[in-house]
Amino acid sequence: MYWLNIFGGNFLLVAETLAIVVGSMLMGILLSYFYWGDLQKKVTKLSNSLDLERDQAIDLKDQLQQLTTIKGLLQSEISDAKLKHDAQAKKILDQQQQLFDQQGQIGQLETLSNHQKASLDELNSTIDSYQQRLQVIEEELLHSKNVATPLKRVVAAAAVRANYEHVSKLLGRQVTENDLTLIIGIGPKTASLLHGHGIKTWNDLARFTAKELGEILFEAGGVYKSLDPAYWPKQAIMAAKSEWRKLRVYQERLRNNG
Repeated sequence: MYWLNIFGGNFLLVAETLAIVVGSMLMGILLSYFYWGDLQKKVTKLSNSLDLERDQAIDLKDQLQQLTTIKGLLQSEISDAKLKHDAQAKKILDQQQQLFDQQGQIGQLETLSNHQKASLDELNSTIDSYQQRLQVIEEELLHSKNVATPLKRVVAAAAVRANYEHVSKLLGRQVTENDLTLIIGIGPKTASLLHGHGIKTWNDLARFTAKELGEILFEAGGVYKSLDPAYWPKQAIMAAKSEWRKLRVYQERLRNNG
């Protein structure tokens, strides 16, 4: 009875304490269960995410391998294209060098041809001059011997006409004796002006200086003042000496420089 009295007083306290402990344990177990379930869901979700990322990594690796292969092919094609480009560039450079060499040879040939042509023109001009002088000497000889006949005069006139026909073909225009318009820079009106000052033949024109001719033109006024007679006397000298080929070359030079 004593012991019952002892435990009777504390029984309720012990029972309450035990109930609290048991309840706390049950509550801890219950909370642990819910927490573990939520944690397991998170772990499952993370595992799924990890699997997805692993699959994506595998796909990216495959793509990287494909890109690497494509890059290798492109680099190979670029190398081939560069080699072809270098070969074509070298070929073009060689062709340009050959063309430059050929142009240089052509230029040398043209220069040589021009020199030869000028020499030939000079020679032909000299021959024409000698022929003209020889003709004049022959005519003077015939006159001095007083053996000229009407028939011979007709033949001589025909020879002169034939000579001026040759000169006309050489200069590319109709040429008559002492025609001042043969001189570059002299037209029909200027020739009439010069005739009025006593300049009627090539010899007359050759005796004047460019300065004297300029004074005549200046006094005439109008359009005559704008004419430049600097090259008239030299042309007149060539015409008077029958140096037709020299005259043609000189006039071509004046036209090209003008």
